[in-house]
Formats: sequence, structure tokens, C-alpha cells
Amino acid sequence: MAESMAELQRRAKAQSMYDKAYKAYERGSFGIACDVCRQALQLAPHTENVRRLFHEARIRIFRSEKKGGLGLKMAELGAQMKMSKVQKLIKDNKPDEAMAMAEEVLDVNPVSPKFNEFYFDVAQRTKYPEAMLSAMETLSTACPDDIDLMVRLGKTYMQNGVYDRARDCFQKAVNLKPSDLNLQRMLKDADAKNTMTAGGWEANAGKKGGFQALIRNKEEAAKLDRQAKAVVTGDDAEAMIAELKEKIAREPKNINYYRGLARVYSQNKRYDEALGALEGAHAVNPSDPELDRLISTTKIQSYEQKITDLRAAGKEAEADNMEVEKEQFAFDDLVQRVENYPNDLSLRYDLGVKYYTYEAYDDAISQFQLSQKSPKNRLESLYYLACCFKMKGQGDMAVMQLEAANSQLQVMDDLKKRVVYLLGEIAEESGDLDKAFDYYKDVYAADIGFEDIGERMQRLHALRQQKA
Repeated sequence: MAESMAELQRRAKAQSMYDKAYKAYERGSFGIACDVCRQALQLAPHTENVRRLFHEARIRIFRSEKKGGLGLKMAELGAQMKMSKVQKLIKDNKPDEAMAMAEEVLDVNPVSPKFNEFYFDVAQRTKYPEAMLSAMETLSTACPDDIDLMVRLGKTYMQNGVYDRARDCFQKAVNLKPSDLNLQRMLKDADAKNTMTAGGWEANAGKKGGFQALIRNKEEAAKLDRQAKAVVTGDDAEAMIAELKEKIAREPKNINYYRGLARVYSQNKRYDEALGALEGAHAVNPSDPELDRLISTTKIQSYEQKITDLRAAGKEAEADNMEVEKEQFAFDDLVQRVENYPNDLSLRYDLGVKYYTYEAYDDAISQFQLSQKSPKNRLESLYYLACCFKMKGQGDMAVMQLEAANSQLQVMDDLKKRVVYLLGEIAEESGDLDKAFDYYKDVYAADIGFEDIGERMQRLHALRQQKA
């Protein structure tokens, strides 16, 4: 018990240090952020958010210093000598020392594919999954069009049970190569296995055995998911609710049971009771972002059900008032979750969309500039950034974002159509009808029914003929 308490204290101290490092990072004091992260990792080496911030700060330092030439080559030569020492430390069964020295290797050039590959290998051999994934993500961000690398990252996530991130990787690979049936199969497999309900990667990162516990609980969580995915109603629902309540009474700290109970309640539109079950899970694990998301979603479902009931009863004014209340809750809740999880870039993206919807374009821009750092939300964030700049009358800034997004979109999917269409709009508004026509033509060729593309094509065709 004493050892467990000591570990708990180390993790708490590491988290406090992470908060300081993040504030330094936001101020642009990347050197301080790196130093504090390094100290925090000595206390709690398996803390994912610390290692990720350390990686990001180190990259910012490297790029700001613009290292190159002979000096960098000499430094890299010294790093290669350290690589041999790392291998010896691994053979001597000193994994923590090996990982610490691997960090020193990466200090020299944190964007080097060679060093990141080495770092990944060391992390894999020394059982540091959070470091392993951090290295892979750095590589994939540096090489966004490398399908093999994206697939490798996806497979690594799959091996470690992080199915939501695996799915995102395979989805990006499929977008780059939509005709590859093998990629489509991997995407379907990852999507099917995305049933983690044991608190998620973030909730387990940094805890002793947390990553392994995530894997151990996976089978049980998947079983509960299978039970709850089929809509259970009537007597069957009551029987399952009673069974889950008994399990909670026996194991009050097993949040799988609370989540299963909430799911059955939600399937039967008993949202207030579902919220009660989720609040019980939250009391067990108050720092689980996935639980926070479920609570928010269920609360909104509760609002929507009440609004539907009010409209069915002819109480339109009350329904309208509750609609406003629901929107206010959704916004306030999202702001609060961003404050609670400032490094969750998906939340940043969602908040940016909310701000954009409310025409708070400067606030939206600040969120999208952060969320674009996420491979998952990067392209949508660039699109929304362009929309914000366009609404502010800054067409040149909008075009920069759109061209960056367009260059990475290989398939004329819905997002690419929106990007190219908006490029056409901006070109048309600036008077460049030929460029606008070319953009519209690409969209028209892919989807004749997209927005008002047919009308725009006819109008520009007529104007170009008159001009000719």
C-alpha cells in the first residue's frame, strides 16, 4: 500500500508539473516546457500527455532554431554514438535508462525519420507504448501522404487496443487510396473493434498497469457493448437493468457496469436515469474525458426528448425556450470540457465550429488554429479557418488555408468539394471569372447537384462568352 501511495503522489506531482509545462508552452517558452516535461517523466515515465507535450515543445525549439549544415551533422553523429549505448542498456535490462537516453537522441533532431524510427523501436522493446505512439504520430504528421506509415501507425494502435485512433489512421489511408480493398478491410475491422468502454486511452495513461488494464478490460467491455448494442426493451430491458445494478452493487468501482446501465436506459429513452448512471461512473473516475462526452451527449438527448414531447403536446413556446436552453447548455458544456482537457484537439475543433455557427469568427479562428495540429481534424479545421477569414473579408488568408487543404485532398469527396467550391466563390468575388469557372468545373464534374453549382456554371459560362 505504501508503494501504491508513493506512486500516486509521483503521478500527482507529475501532473502538476505538466500543468506548469503546458503554461510555459502556451507562452512560447518551449525550453522551459521541455525541461519541466523531462523532470515530470522521471517521476511518472508512462504519462502520455507529458511525453506528447515534450515531443511538441522539442519540435518547436528545433524548428525555431533552424538547425542545419555541419553543426547538425556533427550533433547527429554524436546522437548515433548514443544509439549504441541505448542498445547496450536494453541488453543490460535497464529499460528506464535506455528510454531516457533515447530521448537525448531525439533531442538532436526530433523530426528526423531515422531518429524517430529508432525511438519507436526502443519504446517498443522497453514497453513504453505511449512513447512508441508519440514517435509514430510525429512521423505521420511529418509525412501526411505516406500510406505505409499511416497503416503502420494504425496497426500499432490496433495491437494496443486504441481502436478509435486506429480507425482514424485507416480512414486517412483509405482516403488516399480508396480502391485498396485491404485498406478498406482494415478500416472496417478497426471500426468494429472500436468498443473500448473501460475509460479510454487518456484515462489510463500514466497509471501503473493502466495500459495493460485497458487491454485486460477490453474483452469485458466488448461483451457489454454487444449486449447493449441490440436495442433491449420491455421485460428484457428491466432484467438487464436489474442485472447491471446487482453487478454495480458487487463491484462499485467497475465503470463498465455503469456505462452498460446508462446505455440500456438511453435505448429506452430514460435519459435522466441514464444520466444518473453516468454520474455514478464519473464519481468513480472523475478525469475520464469519454465519460464527460457521454454525459454531455445524454444530457442533450434528454433535452431533445423533452422538446419533442412539448411540441407533441402543442406547447410550442415552451419547446422553443427549451431549445434555447439546450443550445446554451451545449455551448457552456463544450467550453468547460475544453478548459478541463485543453490538449484535446477534437474538443477544440468542436468549439471552433460552435463559435463559427454563432459568428464569433475571431474566437473560432483561435480554436481552429489549434485543432489543425490534429491529423484527424486538420483538413476540416483548414476549411473552417478559410470560412472565418472569408467572413472577415480576408480573402487572401482564406485562400491560403484552402490551398493547403486542397493539396492534401486526393479524392473529390464532400470536403474537397466544399474546399474547391469556396475557392471558386472567392475567385468569383474578386473578379477572376476564369479561375472561378475552373474551380466550379471540377466540382460540377464530380457532383452536378452540389449546392448551386449548376446555376453558377451557367452564369459564369454566359459572362465569359460575353467577355470573349
